[in-house]
Amino acid sequence: MDYKKNNRIQSRIKYLLIACMALLSSRYAEAQSKVDSLISKGQYLSAFERLNNADSLSLDQSLKKVDLAMNYHLNCQYYRQFSFADLRQGERLDELRKDNVYGATPVKFHVDTALLALYDSYPNDHRVAKALGDFYNRVYYDFGDSWGERAEALLKKSNSYYMQAYEHGVFDYYSLYALGYFQSVFQNYFEAQNWFLKSLKMNPDVALTNYSLAVTYLFDGLPQKGISFSRRAYELYNDSISKSDAARITGILYMKNQQLKLANDYFEKADLLHPNYKPNQMYLLKSSLLMGNDSVCEKLGIEILIRSPYSPEVPEEFNSLFLKEERGELLSSIYDEVLDGIIGNYEACGNIRFHYGKLLYKSGEKRKAKSMIKQAKKDFERVFEKDHQVFDVIEQTLDRL
Repeated sequence: MDYKKNNRIQSRIKYLLIACMALLSSRYAEAQSKVDSLISKGQYLSAFERLNNADSLSLDQSLKKVDLAMNYHLNCQYYRQFSFADLRQGERLDELRKDNVYGATPVKFHVDTALLALYDSYPNDHRVAKALGDFYNRVYYDFGDSWGERAEALLKKSNSYYMQAYEHGVFDYYSLYALGYFQSVFQNYFEAQNWFLKSLKMNPDVALTNYSLAVTYLFDGLPQKGISFSRRAYELYNDSISKSDAARITGILYMKNQQLKLANDYFEKADLLHPNYKPNQMYLLKSSLLMGNDSVCEKLGIEILIRSPYSPEVPEEFNSLFLKEERGELLSSIYDEVLDGIIGNYEACGNIRFHYGKLLYKSGEKRKAKSMIKQAKKDFERVFEKDHQVFDVIEQTLDRL
């Protein structure tokens, strides 16, 4: 009898425990449903307060609290203190953030501490590892070294948690992208490509993933594989700067693939989208030079030099580019036009004449080269003291002529 009685007691206890757990689970589900409803209505302050003031939270609620803090705050300080607002009809969170509107009194909430505690309490629920990967990835991009840890350490933590979650079947298109990005930073392009391709299988319409994959193919010496992805990134981007970058990468890939006309077309698109941006214009100048479009080369060359009249790097690049294609005479005419347009600006004239002289020397016109560099010296003497380092450079150059 005692044995049967003991079994009945244990059965009742087990039943009561199951009933309590079911009741608690039901209450958690009801509470989370209310929070979700508040979030859907833009009542972010009320939603956070409901979670923050609860006596206890389920894992789902704890992760919801983290998501709410990270993505629906009005203001935050290093993801450790947050303020929220209940939006009124017609208000948008992104617009309020741009206007630097302040919400309710900030609440301390160290997201990393909260997630690490959950990581210890729920070692077998790998959604927490995924959330930690998301967190450190966001901090890496938003704060870098200024957050309190080196940016490289943050990136490695993010990668480690993402990998752990992935190995247990918890991932999304962005975590796969992040795993690829980590490999690309360390120039492991084949591994990066595999992750990016996995990410695109989950979501093929992400401009950044397409763009990043195209860049890895460029660096890996496989331009033909990258073209379709850079073109897709160009199609997907909406803002002019990103679209311009994608157009330039597409042009570079076409150029590497010996498709010069298509390369030139995309360099033109890049220049239209982001006018006067030197990298775009230098590639357009190169493709125009290779195609024999001398009028375009003259126009572009003059524009670039006039905008950077004091830069020694720009005419150095010009000399290298035009001499490589044996078009020194075309560059000479560009330098002549620029000098006519900057008469009286002695520092700029000195800079152009000095590099003009180097061009003439490499083209075999030593006498003209020497005369041009001596004129550059006279220009610099009008604006610089005698002990300026430019004169040492000029003397060393003249000695080599």
